Amino acid sequence: MNNIEPEFQKIYDVVRAIPRGSVLSYGEVAKIAGSTARTVGWAMGNVEDPDVPWQRVVGADGYLRIGARSPELKAKQHRLLLEEGVEFLENGYVDMAKQRDAGAPPPAPQTLSLDLDE
Repeated sequence: MNNIEPEFQKIYDVVRAIPRGSVLSYGEVAKIAGSTARTVGWAMGNVEDPDVPWQRVVGADGYLRIGARSPELKAKQHRLLLEEGVEFLENGYVDMAKQRDAGAPPPAPQTLSLDLDE
């Protein structure tokens, strides 16, 4: 873990705080971590630590964006999220309305702000 970019580390800390069965969008993670959605995508594409639940980060519309990189990774993400109880729509997108109805985003590590309305 020594070679992780500091910006990626902040992102990974936010992702580690997403509870099992929940998801956040790349943009939501970026806002909490003080980053950009694109950087969050790069960070998720470079996760090496098995402690970072990368599968819990999806597109704002619920689309599993990793599918553009690899159909196998998309299938794995879908399976992992199903195992956690995340609900999907018929089109294969995460049901983001149910995710929002399930409550507020997860608590972030103490050093990070979670105010998504700023």
